[in-house]
Amino acid sequence: MGFGIDRRARSRKGKGLFRRAPDPEDVAKQLAFLLMRMKRTTSRQLKKVDRFIAEVTFHPRAPAAKLVVGPDAELSVKAQTSTLGPGYHADVLDRLQPVLDELDFVWTEPEPEPAAAMCTWLAGRLAEGDDQLWVGLSGAYKFVSDAAVLTAVGPRDEAWRQAVLAEPARGLDAFPWPVAGKGFGDLASALVAMWQEVPWREPLDDAEIALMERVERELAAAQRAGVTELPYEAWAELLGYLGRDDDDAAKVYKRAGERPNLIGYRRLDMDIALTGDWIVRVPGSFAGRWEDDHTRYLASDGDRAIEFTSLTAEAETDSAKLLAVAPEQRTVIDRFVDGTRHGRAETSDEDYVHIVHGLVADAPHVAILTLKGKRSDEAWALRTWRSLHRESRT
Repeated sequence: MGFGIDRRARSRKGKGLFRRAPDPEDVAKQLAFLLMRMKRTTSRQLKKVDRFIAEVTFHPRAPAAKLVVGPDAELSVKAQTSTLGPGYHADVLDRLQPVLDELDFVWTEPEPEPAAAMCTWLAGRLAEGDDQLWVGLSGAYKFVSDAAVLTAVGPRDEAWRQAVLAEPARGLDAFPWPVAGKGFGDLASALVAMWQEVPWREPLDDAEIALMERVERELAAAQRAGVTELPYEAWAELLGYLGRDDDDAAKVYKRAGERPNLIGYRRLDMDIALTGDWIVRVPGSFAGRWEDDHTRYLASDGDRAIEFTSLTAEAETDSAKLLAVAPEQRTVIDRFVDGTRHGRAETSDEDYVHIVHGLVADAPHVAILTLKGKRSDEAWALRTWRSLHRESRT
């Protein structure tokens, strides 16, 4: 759930004793035309029995807004805006205003000041008392952090949470797009990607290169628009991964200086949900994919790699016996027993690659995890293997 726009607008012509409201079909046709003409948006239009519905994407980082023309010819607008912040909220309303003007529509109720209203909403979320609150994150990755709050643009500690509870306006920095203005939408998109998607290492494939190039373009667009507070340290690191050494890049490197880039949840570990309700903890720099009809998971950061599969032996209830079914084939370097989990790790070397073969049984389930890297990565491999556990189902 989030905070956003929930407003209605109606025709000026419908006011007054002898004025007649417009036909809803005419309003719908005109609205459809205006939406197609609107720049920097995409829309999907639906026609239901007694109403016209349009889903409009005003920003690629925010959920689509829903515009509905009902049988009363009034226009309903709903949009979750807390994903990006008060600046985005104001931007959506500004971009809808010319549409209302051409329809000759007016809002039925006044709009509260977006920043104050959104910060008050955020304080209400913080007051719910969750062990760890996530605000605005996409949910694509389960980052591991002991911070009290994980916002779309970085973790916040308990002191920050208490400060916002006492004075909600101090929560404005939790939003990627806190203020209205030209260029802040580009900066918001870049910040969200840098915090949640960029792996902060050399790109492994064309998709990662495209991601970094897109973020760099957004930062450059924000700078051209006049935004002065830019994350030059992060920008410089991206340019380094892209191999940029032109004059524009040199200016960014100079502005960044020697200060470290602290942006990026993917500098943390993350928990990956796997088949059989298994979960493994890997560095956020890892990128993964499923193969063989979603039965085999592969992930790598370019230097290390893992491969996972799982199986279930429905008749077996003893984890020790289940683990023993797989005979020892290589040098055993570690074992563990943790409640119903029993694990065994073996090792081998192949073409200068050090391989740890890990098994974990939690009857009737078995996880098979193969980890590859250098010999110096063995401690990491054993930690990763030991992290394998099944998600509890209540």
